[in-house]
Amino acid sequence: MSKKITDENGNTYVQKKPFYKRIWFWILVVIVVAIGGSALGGNKNNGGKQVSSNSSNKEASSKMYKLGDTVKVGDATYTLKSVEKTDERNEMADKQPANVIKVVYHVKNDGKEDLPVGTDLNVYGPDNNKLDTYALENTMDSVAAGKEMDVTAAYGTDKLGKFELQFAPLISIKQAAKYSVEVN
Repeated sequence: MSKKITDENGNTYVQKKPFYKRIWFWILVVIVVAIGGSALGGNKNNGGKQVSSNSSNKEASSKMYKLGDTVKVGDATYTLKSVEKTDERNEMADKQPANVIKVVYHVKNDGKEDLPVGTDLNVYGPDNNKLDTYALENTMDSVAAGKEMDVTAAYGTDKLGKFELQFAPLISIKQAAKYSVEVN
């Protein structure tokens, strides 16, 4: 409903409702909130879809994956091959951590475009802090569509123990696949 207003000169103006009092505005707000809520709510599983594993009894949606498990995240399939402490050091590195762990994993690109690798892994230490990469023989490359490759990454840490590795392609909205590995 618009309201007609006449000024002292006899000009007639139509005063409209503010936009926030209109029904279309509130319908739009409800739609935006519903879409935002569904995007943020998401699936609360561990991420990825387990393709195969070395052990026979797996519950892919509610537990951490183990060394040797193969998991699909989006268009990428990851297999964690090894996680071990190394004595290799980079004398030119700014930081010299007490320990360096070397991670080797296999990536298969099931997508239609090149997949960047080397940025698809985050590692968290025994104290749940994210580890920084350590400059050794880290692979920073890409895998062509339909191709596969082994990737090596090194991380510096002051403590050894249980590490959490999270795999997800660089530009993926899929939840990361989480692996749990003990390194002593």
